[in-house]
Amino acid sequence: MASKETKTKKPVKKTPKRRSSYFKGVWAELKKVNWPNRKELLTYSYVVVGAILASALLIYLADTVIAAILRVLI
Repeated sequence: MASKETKTKKPVKKTPKRRSSYFKGVWAELKKVNWPNRKELLTYSYVVVGAILASALLIYLADTVIAAILRVLI
């Protein structure tokens, strides 16, 4: 068998330059985001609240029906 050479890895140093380049990259990506305007934000919020209320109503109705069926069976 061939002798195995052990390769020593140099520890990666986190330099301030690497950190600053990371945050510069993050900031550049945030500038690319298409942020909603006030009207769109309100519209999306109403849709989310409406969907939550509709889901809550459906769960309440299902719970009520199942509870009534169980009361009859027990």
